[in-house]
Amino acid sequence: MEFILFQKNQRERWNQFVAGHPNNSILQSYEWAVVKEGAWKPYFTAVVEGESILAVALILKRNLPLVGKTIFYSPRGPLFQERNPELARFFFQNIRVLAQKEKAILFRCDPEIPEGNSEFINLLTSNGLIRNEENVQPRGTIILDIRPSEEELLKTFHHKTRYNIKLAEKKGVVIEEMNSDDGVNLFYDLFQITGDRDKFLILQKKYFSRLRQTLSDKGFATIMVAKFEGQALGAVLLTAFGKRMTYLYGASSNAHRNLMPNHLLHWRAIQWGKSHDIEFYDFWGIPGNPSEKSPLWGVYRFKKGFCETETKWIGTFDLVISPFWTFCFEKGSKFLKNVLRFLKTGRWGDSLHE
Repeated sequence: MEFILFQKNQRERWNQFVAGHPNNSILQSYEWAVVKEGAWKPYFTAVVEGESILAVALILKRNLPLVGKTIFYSPRGPLFQERNPELARFFFQNIRVLAQKEKAILFRCDPEIPEGNSEFINLLTSNGLIRNEENVQPRGTIILDIRPSEEELLKTFHHKTRYNIKLAEKKGVVIEEMNSDDGVNLFYDLFQITGDRDKFLILQKKYFSRLRQTLSDKGFATIMVAKFEGQALGAVLLTAFGKRMTYLYGASSNAHRNLMPNHLLHWRAIQWGKSHDIEFYDFWGIPGNPSEKSPLWGVYRFKKGFCETETKWIGTFDLVISPFWTFCFEKGSKFLKNVLRFLKTGRWGDSLHE
């Protein structure tokens, strides 16, 4: 076995392995690294044996201000071809070496492995990784199998969801694919409205422009917009990678909510996915502990209307390289995050990702 770093001219080989992996994610693609470049430096780490790829992990490195240290984060990685203890041990030994070379105080990862998979969890913990209860990505999601026919799929939806889809169609809501700068502008206008209404922090517009351009150039993303009489009422930014489509970001207007545009928007997204040979639609994030008192209860019930089955991943695990600096980093970042959330929402410590 050999531990290597993939180079830019090996993009297609990297993506082919990641897209074909059972636990693939757009967040492990080469293009995701391009989206994140600037704030993060990517490392395309892999274990190979001859011509065979045994494991990969896109690792993003971020510099910590003032202290001369960095952190490693592998979003939805690593991906092992086989759950082999020897392979895992070799991989994490080399991650330690790379982390020390790059002055990283920790390696953080959150692979998309179902939470009941004790075999994979043991692969992590036996190599010194420990669970972190704070999650970067959503731990819970809803994944809809869209391989059945449209008629069969509609029958599986909640009756109110089916009714709202038909209502939106009847009232004249139309869905347009707007995979362009104009689509980003419309999406972001709605995203600002959504952030103000639901009181959450939003990313800058240039991030979405970069994301759409980078991913859509490879056919990995699109924007769909719901309109009524020319007015944009809702929008979704979707990614498509391998056999999975992901509802990564969504936004909606305060106007004409009685027309149920978002139900039709997601139905058209599902139809779009089917026409592009997608097999699964990932609704992305749901609260870890759903409650009617949660500000995310409405979002949760909306997604459940399309699929009752929930998926929960194993969560976030850390390989701590420097205990002292990791402790300082955790305390400082958690405090800053809570301050920003409190200033925006009045809530302290309440997150979709928990």
